[in-house]
Parts: sequence; C-alpha cells; structure tokens
Amino acid sequence: MGRTRGFYVDTVQRTTTADPEAVWAVVEGIGGERGWYSTDRLWAARAVPNRLGLPPGRLRHREDPDRLAAGQRLDWWTVEALEPPRRLQLRSLVRMPGEAWLDIGLEPAADGGCRYRQTTVFRPAGAAGRAYWYAMLAPHQAVMGRLASDILGRAGG
Repeated sequence: MGRTRGFYVDTVQRTTTADPEAVWAVVEGIGGERGWYSTDRLWAARAVPNRLGLPPGRLRHREDPDRLAAGQRLDWWTVEALEPPRRLQLRSLVRMPGEAWLDIGLEPAADGGCRYRQTTVFRPAGAAGRAYWYAMLAPHQAVMGRLASDILGRAGG
C-alpha cells in the first residue's frame, strides 16, 4: 500500500502458469450473474447502501456475460478502459468520501504464463476520505487478495 500525489494505491501482484488468454477470459467474465467469486457477498454487501444512488436497474448488471466494452456498467462499476487481453479499468459507482478505481492488468511471460496485477486507486475527499481508506484497508486487502486468487484459480493457475 502506498500513497502517490494524494492518491492511495494498493496492488496485488501474482505470477501464474495459466495461459494469459484463459486469465483474460475470467477477468472479462467477472460480475453480473457470475458474481465476484468467493468475495461476491462482501462486494454486494458493500454496494447495498448505494442502491438508490446507482443507475437504474438491478444491482447486478452486465450487457453481455462474456464481453465488456468501455462505458458499460458492470454491477456497481463503470468500465472506464478496456484493452483486451491486457487491461481492464473499472471506476466505482459506490458512494464513499472519494473516488475509486480497480485496474486489472496482464503481462504475458516468456514461459507461457503471465503476470497478473490488480491495483486499487483511491482519491480521498478530505479528512473523511483519508479516514475511510484506513478504516477499510484491512478488509479491502483481504477481499482483493482473495479476488486475485479466485481469478487465477478459475483460469487454471
């Protein structure tokens, strides 16, 4: 966990023997009716207080169960950037004292596997945002570590 120019950044990085295309398929298929794997209930619980503030529709929302596109809603996120099969950036729609992004990136390795990097970026809004970050840090790190393990496990890594 680090701080860079007013942003808090937390990164989970792993290497896997799984094929990068298999990992990407799991990354791009996340959310919607498939959920968020073993962390699904925690993500959903975090988003429940925001139901009234989310765009119209169900809390779970995907246009296509297998493919994403920039600008689409993905549950309580907006797909901000998409560069298949290398990068997915999501912007949080959850109410909080600040703004948050989740960035998932893949780098193919020479041995056929890949390096998986999952980065959370939080821009706090004042003292309340900074307090929120530190209050949520331990559960955040547990959920993010588990999410990375789930994605790589489902990809065969």
